[in-house]
Amino acid sequence: MPEYQDIYDIHRNLTGKTVRRGMPRKQNEYILVVHLLLFDKQGRFLVQKRVPNKASWPDMWDISLGGIAQSGDDSRSAVTREAEEELGLHLDFTDTEPIFSFRNYNIWDDYWIAQIDSENLELKLQPEEVSEARWVTRPEWEELLHTHQVIPYIFQWILFELYEKHFPGTRIFPFGSPEKIQGAVFDMDGLLLDTESVCSETWDKAAEIVGFADVQRAKMACIGLNHDSTVSFFEKTYGKDFDYQNFLNTARKLTKEALAVKIPVKEGAEEILQFLKSKNVRLAVASSTREVTVREQLERAGLLKYFDKVITGDMVQNGKPHPEIFTKACEALELPPENCLAFEDSVNGIRSAYRAKTYPVHIPDIQPENQETIALSWKKFATLTEAEKFLKKII
Repeated sequence: MPEYQDIYDIHRNLTGKTVRRGMPRKQNEYILVVHLLLFDKQGRFLVQKRVPNKASWPDMWDISLGGIAQSGDDSRSAVTREAEEELGLHLDFTDTEPIFSFRNYNIWDDYWIAQIDSENLELKLQPEEVSEARWVTRPEWEELLHTHQVIPYIFQWILFELYEKHFPGTRIFPFGSPEKIQGAVFDMDGLLLDTESVCSETWDKAAEIVGFADVQRAKMACIGLNHDSTVSFFEKTYGKDFDYQNFLNTARKLTKEALAVKIPVKEGAEEILQFLKSKNVRLAVASSTREVTVREQLERAGLLKYFDKVITGDMVQNGKPHPEIFTKACEALELPPENCLAFEDSVNGIRSAYRAKTYPVHIPDIQPENQETIALSWKKFATLTEAEKFLKKII
């Protein structure tokens, strides 16, 4: 039975047309092709060698798999089907996106990445297409490249970097192996506690008292910063003529009075901490606020008991977006940052978590997501409740 492919335009919109496989296409008519870069838990890459009588690239090593999307397929369903048909693998790409895509002649190429457990795995190969398949280490892959035995790809020399760094913003499973999530580091203000909204109101009141007109800009710039970094921002932005210390002291006094009445807890905060604790995930706080305030507020909110370590703004020399606070939190948990999630609500916090080599989870609060937070975050959720629901699927 003949196969048909959907036709896309130059903007990757479906045109409603189809073409029989192998038939020529007009200029600016594109079909979708999917590829999968498949690694195992030992960090080895799966390569396949094409049969000697193959019409193109005979007897050369190729990446893990690839195929043309059939009519009715989207990229996700196509790569799922190809993995099953070519290798006999049942993979779930529901929460994954292609690591990159590009337009190539009359083709839209999508590249996916996944990691599987290769132990006791028997791959189903297509003998009419593939003469051999094997897992290769990075040195073995580079040896194949140096000896010109591999079909040339523009990314072939950075393939293992794509795997090791998981290409920022691709939102694939962390480490490819959920059981390796051993730690989680949480910001406090605006993430666990709804203190950012309180601070926003008290900053507005303090601005009225001292006559500070540019408070909205200052609020957005200082979210996530510790005291020293906040003072530095005011000094550099408004100069010595502005009594920023008076403004900050006024705002702090008003905030303390407001929070003395009640500590507002964010939706899902206690539930996600309970869940992670039940899975033996070690927990730390990494807050720009001073230690005495962090401990007092978390205790009153009933959350301090969940944390193994508390790292605060007065324990580090460099505030967010510098990575020091998250690096120190991971060290306190005695875990490599590559095995830790980092929950943040602010842009500076996401920057800090990413630079510390953790896997940032963005829960936006006052500051909305932007292009930078999208690229640097492993995942983004509207609430901690949504984050917990996702984590329950993978841990």
